[in-house]
Amino acid sequence: MSDPLYLALYFDAPLQSWGYASKFDRRTTLAHPTRSGVIGLLCAASGVDRTDTAALEKMNALTIDVFTFEQGERLTDYHTVGGGYDSKRESQKICRKASGGTGSTVQTWREYLEDARFGAVVSGNANQINALAEQVQNPVWGVWLGRKACIPAARVFAGVHADEAAALAALRVAAHDRPVVRAVRDAATFEGGTDTLMDRPLNFDPNARAFAPRRILVGTE
Repeated sequence: MSDPLYLALYFDAPLQSWGYASKFDRRTTLAHPTRSGVIGLLCAASGVDRTDTAALEKMNALTIDVFTFEQGERLTDYHTVGGGYDSKRESQKICRKASGGTGSTVQTWREYLEDARFGAVVSGNANQINALAEQVQNPVWGVWLGRKACIPAARVFAGVHADEAAALAALRVAAHDRPVVRAVRDAATFEGGTDTLMDRPLNFDPNARAFAPRRILVGTE
């Protein structure tokens, strides 16, 4: 078996939103990129369909460590949706009242991180990492940072490296020499972790979305 390679990804944008426990009218974001968000980005770049669970399983073999260089501020954006849906063609999208009548609009609150900067180091076998590096540089579909409105303001690809130290050094350069203020890694054991997140994607199909728990270790470098 060949030695693993390390793909460095840099996330910098005016707005980022790494959804977690986002349901109904409140769409929250974690304070750092989620595993499901990073894998979703890689799937989009690679042209992986939401229903392709076999390809997703291969993505889940990757190790992903996330580093925060600048936390940024949290923004809550107020939306109303649904008022413009056509009652004949888009009736399934229109909010229904408890009485059975038709509602007009739905109020939603959506969270974003303003001016945050993160890095992700993705490690795996050489063939997979080299293929992902090519796809990130020439994506099949759009690459965004959590939501489609969150377009990167800087180059996402920060190189393929022989070890994590080199990958992290490249991310520091991309972040203009900012120090790492938080590192989120997979915990080797449950006891060795500091928290558990439900962000290991099993299925991205909107009709069958599923996630598994992941034990993480939060600290510094």
